[in-house]
Amino acid sequence: MVPETNSSHINPSNIPNGNDLPSNLLEFLTELARAMTAAGIAVMTIEAILKNICRAYGVEAQEVIDFPTFVLIKISDGKSKALTVTGQKPGLLPLDQVSRLYELIYQAENAEITPEDGINRINEIINVKRQHRYIRHILGYALYSTGLGMLLLPTTNELLFCGLLGATVGLIVGYAEDKPRLTLILPVLTAFLVSMIFFFGVKQGVVAGSLTILVPSLSYFIPGAVLATGMYELAANNVISGASRLVQGVVILLLLLFGVIIGLQVVGLSPGEYMVAHLATPLGWWAPYLGVMVFTLGMYLLMSIRNRDMLGVLIVLFTTFIGLQVGNYLLGGLFGAFLGSTIMTMGGTYLERSRLKTPYYVSIIPAFWILVPGALGFISLATLAGQNYSASITNLIMVVLTFVAISLGLLIGAVIADPLKIEESFKPHR
Repeated sequence: MVPETNSSHINPSNIPNGNDLPSNLLEFLTELARAMTAAGIAVMTIEAILKNICRAYGVEAQEVIDFPTFVLIKISDGKSKALTVTGQKPGLLPLDQVSRLYELIYQAENAEITPEDGINRINEIINVKRQHRYIRHILGYALYSTGLGMLLLPTTNELLFCGLLGATVGLIVGYAEDKPRLTLILPVLTAFLVSMIFFFGVKQGVVAGSLTILVPSLSYFIPGAVLATGMYELAANNVISGASRLVQGVVILLLLLFGVIIGLQVVGLSPGEYMVAHLATPLGWWAPYLGVMVFTLGMYLLMSIRNRDMLGVLIVLFTTFIGLQVGNYLLGGLFGAFLGSTIMTMGGTYLERSRLKTPYYVSIIPAFWILVPGALGFISLATLAGQNYSASITNLIMVVLTFVAISLGLLIGAVIADPLKIEESFKPHR
């Protein structure tokens, strides 16, 4: 969501008194848009933030059009105009960098920083160098995978296998962290290696042949947030950006599916020896709630969440999960996805404005994995590997409806928590 801008807090010393546009303001806006896009923030949120900043610096944002691949900004002070178009690419920044980026946004929306200093701050935030942290990656992925596994109510043996597969993913990702050439093939490579270990364990009778055990370890690559954000952008009339995110998410899902199928064929496991899910005696009613805690600890290590933001992240995670459970109990999975998404959006918005000042995006990104939309899509596609076409079509329809429910929850939550900003989001693009 977009932070509120209070004009009484605007610092006039950073606003020029002459007729010229503020020096380097256009470059600052461009670099800020590229940084927010690299963090995966929705385009209508980026556009609204840039317009708020322009107002703070005493200029009019005549055109702000942001897409995942390029941004166009045109500003004017009434007498002179400036226009820029530049390329960019979406991504997923560590959440400590996103928090620092939001702190810069808060300052810029009150003109508390000069554009020149803002550009330098962006470079410091984006270009931070991180050392290899194999132990952090391995432990973080193991906890992350184990926590999500507990949400699926597995047995103790399956839970240990979830942790083992997660640690394997952490080792692979840690090795590929500073190797850009591996980035493009990392999802399919990881899916192949992890699925090969999983299917070999199934063949040897070490673990039950349920694909739900495989999902937590690969869910970091499953583009649940990308697909849900794409649906949200489509619903808000951002057709190009929404459609491009959906295509990106579907391609990643297909790459993961390809890796899983190749791993299945290498091991030589027949389709009848595994299943999408199976009934087993779960650990207990307490397991999902403990799983949220374990998952949050894993996200803390993986996504580098700042200590000061952890309380806000936990609040949003637990409220989202409880909303999901209540909705599932009352009317089923679709209503659970809708209710969880609505509560997630409202909670993230209110926490951003509270004393905690937890950035909205930082608090909701971990909660997307709790909603598990991407995992549903992956399981549905995985049924194709067993040539169960009727079941896969039915599941895929449910996945589409789940994404609709989540995107609707995002919109309804925004309407309730931030009605003025949602009106800005619905302005149609050229």
